Formats: sequence, C-alpha cells, structure tokens
Amino acid sequence: MERRKGLIIPHQVPEELKAYPVELQVERGYDYSDFDNVVSIHLPFTHYKVSKVEEITVYKKSRGVNIASLNEDLWKADLKLFKRHIKEAAPKGVKYAIFHYGSCNCPGRPWGDENHRRLHWNREKEFLVEISELAADKGIKLLAENHPYGDGIFLNHTKHIAVIVEGRYAEFCLDFPHAYYRFMKFSEANLDEIINRFRESIREVHLADSNGSSHAPLALDKGRINWRKLLSLLQNSKLFIIELRENPLESLKQVEKFYYNNLR
Repeated sequence: MERRKGLIIPHQVPEELKAYPVELQVERGYDYSDFDNVVSIHLPFTHYKVSKVEEITVYKKSRGVNIASLNEDLWKADLKLFKRHIKEAAPKGVKYAIFHYGSCNCPGRPWGDENHRRLHWNREKEFLVEISELAADKGIKLLAENHPYGDGIFLNHTKHIAVIVEGRYAEFCLDFPHAYYRFMKFSEANLDEIINRFRESIREVHLADSNGSSHAPLALDKGRINWRKLLSLLQNSKLFIIELRENPLESLKQVEKFYYNNLR
C-alpha cells in the first residue's frame, strides 16, 4: 500500500506474494479475496473514510481506535467492530487476531494522575475480557502488539504488555521497528530485553529493520537492527511476518535463506 499524510492508497498485490502466509490488516483496503493464505488479522487501530481522488480509491483517516476510551459510545462501537472481525475470521482458518493496546486520549492528556490512568485500564480490561472470550470460543488467539507511541495507562509499553499477558487477556505480537524506535526515543527496553522477558508469550513477529529515527519499517539490512541474532532467540515463535510498505519479496528471500542455513 501507499501511505500519504492522512491517506492510504491500496495497490494490487503482486502475484508472487499471494501464496505466502499473510497478516491481513482489516479495514485498510484489502480483504480475504486478495490473498490465498490469511493466517492472522490485524484488528483496526484507525477508522477510515473511503473516497475517490482523481478516480483512485483512497482511505482517509477518520479517528483512532482506542480500546481504553472513556467515551462510552466510541468504546461500544469499537468493541462491536472487533467482535465482527473476529467472527468473520474464524471460519477462514485465521489463527491470530492482533490489536493495539489502549491509551489516554483525553483533553489535556492527564497522564500523571494515577486514578485517571486506572479508569482507562478498567475500560481496557473490560474490552479485553469480552473479545478474549469470543476469540477463545472461535479458536483464535488474541495478540497484543507493542506500538511506538506514548502510553497513557502504564507509561511504559513493556509494563502494559506484561499486565495483558500475565492477566491472560492475550499473548504477544512483537514488532521490531516499533520496539527499536521506542528504545532509541524513550530509552525503554531494547529488543533483547523484551524477547528475554516475553519469550514464552511471543506468537507472531513483525519483522523489518529500523534506523531508530522513526518507527517506519525498513527492508531488512537497511537499518540497524541485528535481526539475524534476534531470530535465533525466537525459534519457538509461531509466525514471522515481513511488514513493509513496499514489496517485501527481497526481505522474504533473505529470511528464508537465513532460516534454512541456520535455524532449520
């Protein structure tokens, strides 16, 4: 897909990629018919409005999804949306449903108030209880993805994920560029520390490189992440997804070569 400021423009999926296992990002211009083997879905983290610009279909950002929202109407709408996508995924053989954990998006962003943060966590917990019960009933595992933004509930993404994992609300999807960016920007846990802490809960990995200046994914070997060493630490993980905005075929071949030469 092509990303511009506030817009997403889907492009046709190259034929050589259709047979690979895919994580489908729902509500972003693609659906199950575009791929042969959808093994996981990424539940929405942004709402888009579909429109036409010079006869091209574009998806314009409307609002963010926040599973910890204190706005009851938005919270209920997003819960209904997540449930619909989980129900749709189940008969298609999807194994994992990935979500972004919640945050404080209130005016003034009162992150320093522990009581306020607790209100958000209680809302998120209620949300997770509902979708985790549904996902378990449908045979789908929920995975929380670390994301690169400031966290208004626990102020530290590793603690937020730990509470989710230890509470058995979900397991973990580790995104390499997001974690590396937060390490560089906020001096939080590095990838080695995250893997060592959550090794048994990591079920999917978003594999890409990063230079640390942003969380945008780069093709493998185009940044500073030692992905080969990290993959060696993650042999028990179930699924590795190359997550790039451009054609990932070159990076896929690099991973396949490394896997068959070193990890098989």
